[in-house]
Amino acid sequence: MQRTCTLCSAGFMIDDIDLAFYDKLSPEFGGKKMAIPPPTLCPECRLQRRLAWRMERTLYFRTCDATKKKIMSVFPSDSPFRVFHPEAWYGDSWSGLDYGRPFDFNRPFHEQLGELMRAVPLLALSVVGTQNCEFVNQIGFSKNSYLIFEGDYNEDCLYGYRVFFDKICVDCTEVIHSQQCYECTDCDTCFNLRSSQLCKQCSDSHFLYDCRGCASCFGCAGLRQKKYCLFNKQLTEEQYKKTLASFDVCNPQHMKAAWEQFTKIKLGLARRAFIGEQNENVSGNYIYESKDCDECFNIRGCRDCRYCDMVRESKDCMDYTVWGASAQLIYECGTSGVGLQNLRFCSECWENCHDLLYCFQCVNGTGDCFGCVGLRHQKYCILNKQYTKEEYDALVPRIIEHMQRTKEWGEFFPAAASPYGYNETTANEYFPMKKEDAIARGWKWRDVLPSHAGAGTAVTVPSGDSVNLPDSAIEQIFACEATNRPYRITTQELRFYRDNHLPLPHFHPDERHRQRMLLRNPRKLWDRQCSQCAKPIRTSYAPERAEKVVCEECYLKEVY
Repeated sequence: MQRTCTLCSAGFMIDDIDLAFYDKLSPEFGGKKMAIPPPTLCPECRLQRRLAWRMERTLYFRTCDATKKKIMSVFPSDSPFRVFHPEAWYGDSWSGLDYGRPFDFNRPFHEQLGELMRAVPLLALSVVGTQNCEFVNQIGFSKNSYLIFEGDYNEDCLYGYRVFFDKICVDCTEVIHSQQCYECTDCDTCFNLRSSQLCKQCSDSHFLYDCRGCASCFGCAGLRQKKYCLFNKQLTEEQYKKTLASFDVCNPQHMKAAWEQFTKIKLGLARRAFIGEQNENVSGNYIYESKDCDECFNIRGCRDCRYCDMVRESKDCMDYTVWGASAQLIYECGTSGVGLQNLRFCSECWENCHDLLYCFQCVNGTGDCFGCVGLRHQKYCILNKQYTKEEYDALVPRIIEHMQRTKEWGEFFPAAASPYGYNETTANEYFPMKKEDAIARGWKWRDVLPSHAGAGTAVTVPSGDSVNLPDSAIEQIFACEATNRPYRITTQELRFYRDNHLPLPHFHPDERHRQRMLLRNPRKLWDRQCSQCAKPIRTSYAPERAEKVVCEECYLKEVY
C-alpha cells in the first residue's frame, strides 16, 4: 500500500507485515476490537514526532514544587508544569488519582490530556539508583558521574552519551563495557583508548578505527589482533615506543599532523556497508545480536522489530524509540522500558507497565490505563480517574470512537503538544530546524537555553599539559572556540586530564558531543553497489561520500 506523508509529502509503503502488526496491537475491550489504522506519517516523520517528546541534554535550575528546594530539571522555572524532584515524585505524599477527571466528549482528547499534564506533578529528571551524579538525565544505577545522558551502570564518567557499564570514561558516545577511554565512539570492551571509533577489545592505543583485539597501536584502521603498529605499519616494541616518545598529545601541531595522516588511512580502508555484529536477517545500521529486524538503528538484542531506534532487548516492536530492556508488543512509543508489554502511543513509561494507551510518566506496574499521567501501580484509569474493569471496558471504546472523529486515534502525541521546546529536544539533533519553520508547524521553541557555566567573563583555554595548570583552573570560565559558549572544568575532570597528561578541551561539552555524533553515520539507507564486486548493497553511506563501501564478503576478505 503506497501512502503519502501528510507532513513532508514523501511517499512510503505500508506492507502486509505492517498491517498484520497493527492488527495484532489493536486493543480489545469487552470483546470489541478497536482497529489501529495505518500511520499518516512516513517513518522519518514518525521518528521526529517521537523525539520531539524526548528531552535529554537541556537542564535547568528551578525550585521543586514539593520541597521548595533548588533542583536540576528538564523543565525550566517558567514552564507551566508542576515539577517534583525524583525523591518527592516517587514518594508517598501524593497520588496521581487525586487529579482524575471525567472525559469530556465535547472536546478533543489531546486538549484534555494537556490539561492533565499541567496539573499532575511531573518528574524533574529521569534518574534511578544514582549516587553523587550531578547534571545527569536518563541515567540509572551510576555513581560519581557528571553530565552523562542516556546510560546505565557507569562509574566516574564525564560528558558521555549512551554509555553503559563504563568506568572512568570521558567524552564518549555509544561506548559499553569499557574503562579509561577518552573521546571514543562506538567502542566495546576497550581499555585506555583515545580518539577511537568502532573498536572492540582494544587497549593502550590512540587514533584507531574499526580495529579488533589491538593493543599499543597508533593511527591505525582495519587491524585485527595487532600490537605495536604505527599508521598501519608493523614496528618492533622498541621502535614503537621510541617513535611515540617524540609525540606530544598536548601539542596542537603534533595532533593535527597525526589526525591528517590517520584520516588518510581511514579513507583508504574499505568500509563495511553495514555496521553491526551477530545478526540474522536485519536491515538498518548499528545493529547487534538481533534477528528479523527491519529499518532499525542503534539496537541490540532485538527480535522482530521495525522502525526502532536506540532500543535493546525487545521483541515484536514497531516505531519504538529509546530504551527497551525486556519490552514486547510496543507501538509508537518513546523513552519507555523495563518489562513492558502492550504499550501503544506512550512516552516515559517504565518498570513492568502493560496495556497502556496514550500515557505519560506512568510507572511501576501500571496497567490497563488510557490517557493517564504520573500513575504508579494503578489499573483501569482514564485521565487519572479510577473505574472498575467493566466501566473501563465500556468507556474506552467510546473515547476511541470520539478520537476517530477528531482524527486523533492511531497516532502518537502531536509534536505541538510536547512539553518541551523543539530546539531543546533530541529531535533537533536528528532533524535540525530553524525557529521560524518549527513555529510555522505549531511547535514550541525556547529562545533562551541554559549554559552550564555561571556568570563571568570567558577566557581562552590554555594550551599544554594540564599537569602544569594551577588548581584555580576550575574557577575559570572558558569560551568554546567553535560557538563561544562558556563552560567550566570540574575538579574531577581536571584530575582525569592531569592523570593522563592531556590538555584541557577547547570546546563546550555540547559542541564536543555534536562533533562525536558527526562521526557516526546518519539514520538513513541508500541503495548502492559494492565498490569491489558491484554487488547491490544497502548502506548508510550516501553515494556522494568519498569512502570505498563494500559488501560483507569483500569486507571480510580485506580485513582478514
